[in-house]
Amino acid sequence: MVLLNIDRKSTVPVYQQILNQMIELIENESLKTGDQLPPTRKLADRLGLDRTTVTRAYLELNALGYVESRPGSYTRVRKRIPVIRHEYETEEPLINWSSCSNAMSNKLFEYFLNFRPESVKDLKQGVINLSPLDLDYRLFPVNEFRRCLNQVMVNIGSELLRYGDYQGYAPLREDIAGRLRIHGIRSSADEILITNGAQQALELILKLLGKPREKVAIEAPTYANVIPLIRHHNLDLMEIPMKEQGMDLDYLADEFRKKVPLFVYTIPNFQNPTGITSSQEHRENLLAICEKYRLPLVEDGFEEEMKYYGKVVLPVKSMDRHQIVLYLGTFSKVLFPGIRIGWIAAEKECIQRLTAIKRFTDLTGSNLVQAALSAFLRNGYYDLHLKKMHRVFRKRMTIALQALEGSMPSGATWTRPDGGYTIWVSLPRSYQDEQKFKQLLIKKGVLASPGLYYFYSSHQHKYFRLSISSLEDGEIREGIYRLAEAIRELMKKEN
Repeated sequence: MVLLNIDRKSTVPVYQQILNQMIELIENESLKTGDQLPPTRKLADRLGLDRTTVTRAYLELNALGYVESRPGSYTRVRKRIPVIRHEYETEEPLINWSSCSNAMSNKLFEYFLNFRPESVKDLKQGVINLSPLDLDYRLFPVNEFRRCLNQVMVNIGSELLRYGDYQGYAPLREDIAGRLRIHGIRSSADEILITNGAQQALELILKLLGKPREKVAIEAPTYANVIPLIRHHNLDLMEIPMKEQGMDLDYLADEFRKKVPLFVYTIPNFQNPTGITSSQEHRENLLAICEKYRLPLVEDGFEEEMKYYGKVVLPVKSMDRHQIVLYLGTFSKVLFPGIRIGWIAAEKECIQRLTAIKRFTDLTGSNLVQAALSAFLRNGYYDLHLKKMHRVFRKRMTIALQALEGSMPSGATWTRPDGGYTIWVSLPRSYQDEQKFKQLLIKKGVLASPGLYYFYSSHQHKYFRLSISSLEDGEIREGIYRLAEAIRELMKKEN
């Protein structure tokens, strides 16, 4: 006989009480495989319940695989694989994910494990982290953005919660086109694709232009996350050394005589990691080389609007008469990284082809967030925020450069960026082990980003990157003083 306890005062529905108790009886084998359950009418009468309540519990038992029943037959307990209720009940996995994954995914995973930057939670308290290129959340205009979210939800909320345009929210594309005109780029809304940050923009371009075992020309050093991404697509890298004025164009031309790559990837403004800004002449010459070979030029303008000193040099895309430049932009390095909105500006057919790839990758972006950002721009909040960012980071960059000048040991050199957030430091000689270098820095209460992240091939172990993007004035100054102390100790050990 099945004995059940029904608590009519409980907040748990009666059918759920029956279900829970039946499952317990089956799992502790009070009810065994093949045992017959009471008919629903008989059990309902015994418990003083409506038959539909018991029927509902039986239907749930059936759906969960604990019982089976056939028309005109009794409901019986069936043998069922038990539900895992505790972590320790799991056994060794049957699948070897390393064997199942393709070779390029395994390499990407290895890179992820070896070169994953330390987060705040990984570091002991008091360590000043000059490593991440992440914005200072204390500067976020949260209230203004919330007002914009509320505004668009009230006005067109139902429309925004549907699937959006594959190419991105049309008013925001118009806004971006308007901002690009400030930088000399003449693109229409139809020539812009909104992406999930600049990183997805790079991924889409690699899917469009990538051909296995062909080469992509990149700067050396370059943006750390583009290296494993290119390799994941089974492409080789043509590393072009960076000079004080930008990518070494003589070296690039020599390499082109041996092998023409699929495209060139460059960061002309405040290059990550070096902070170098290339000159107008350099940009003209780079464009001329790519035009000569009819080669796509991917221009990463991820910090285009963060210039603090000197004259403005317009993007390469502003001179792009023959539509060979794919210009990448993002709001992640000026506004909010978390909204993940970037874009590609390129020739119309190129954008249509990229849109097709994006459509079959993630359908669309977030209509709601894109509409709120459009309102943020049109309400003038972005321009006010940009002025604030310029004021704050002009001061922070000045403090960083002064601190380096006043504390770093003789022989160390560093770049002096016109904008952005990163400074590239070079020591007079190589340190032997990047991991030991990091551990020494942490011991001194500071962290910087080792140079190996930014090269594909081997290099001299004497570089590292500083980022001031997430730190306040005092933190920058103190962090660099601690860094200088660590460098002096390192140089003594290496003697």
